[in-house]
Amino acid sequence: MKKILIILLAILCIPLSSYAITLSTLHNNPDRYLKVDEDSTAAMYLDTYSVKSIRYSPPYYTLSAKTYFVLYPYDYISLCTQTFNYDYNYSMHSTLTRIVSDMNQNGETLDDDVIISRAQTAVQENSGITYSMTYLASWKFNGQLLKEPASEPISDDATYPERPYWMAQAVFKTYYNQDF
Repeated sequence: MKKILIILLAILCIPLSSYAITLSTLHNNPDRYLKVDEDSTAAMYLDTYSVKSIRYSPPYYTLSAKTYFVLYPYDYISLCTQTFNYDYNYSMHSTLTRIVSDMNQNGETLDDDVIISRAQTAVQENSGITYSMTYLASWKFNGQLLKEPASEPISDDATYPERPYWMAQAVFKTYYNQDF
């Protein structure tokens, strides 16, 4: 009876350990885990194999992906699923086109610095991207499972130049092979 319980316990633990991630896995597989952003305390990785389209209805797009957040001071990696909703009417390309058109209509000189400044302001006001994020699991750098919490989704705007904005850009570029 003890052997059967041990075997059943081992079988139940296989799914948990098979999804474990280590810091070296993220670092040593750049073709799969794209480092999107990093500073002295944290890094964000996109699992490029997990990106999928949920909605394709131009100018509206919805993409989802698995992402990893590394917190170096805490020896901690979190797995999340993120879903990004895009309105291409507010993409950088559309924004630049709109600004140049407005400047031409108003007889303004097309100055690169002015165009870039106006584009940054417009994207900060409305990036055209919203997202939701659900935490799925957390590990130590060595792959030791810490918790598997499946949290309630967090939803917000992906504001330029914050981290969700850069992750949304990386997801869009990975799937469509073009910038949003």
